[in-house]
Amino acid sequence: MESTYECMLILKPDISDSEKEETAGEITKKIKEVGGQVIKSLLWSKVRDFHYFLKSKGAERKKYYQGAYWLIDFILPKEKLAELKETIRLEERILRSLILSKKKSKVKVSQAET
Repeated sequence: MESTYECMLILKPDISDSEKEETAGEITKKIKEVGGQVIKSLLWSKVRDFHYFLKSKGAERKKYYQGAYWLIDFILPKEKLAELKETIRLEERILRSLILSKKKSKVKVSQAET
């Protein structure tokens, strides 16, 4: 069973634009490798300030007060999601990530009687 997902990646702000594209490219490549389909992949915000600092992964543990946001919409089999999350977790240029399932809501709008 396939589902539609939205992934927001927060990338380190001190990496170059080509490295940001390369990082997102690696994630989209992994989506395709595990049988998914990328709908959209774009730089959402080049640099944004955080309300609190984020620590980097690994031994460096540097504090970051800004980050670049990359948005990826994709379709993926549910059983392959854990494999994608592991790939994202291991990428050191990504500070944080969030993957949400996009479900279409069916909302009925009724007219109020006056």
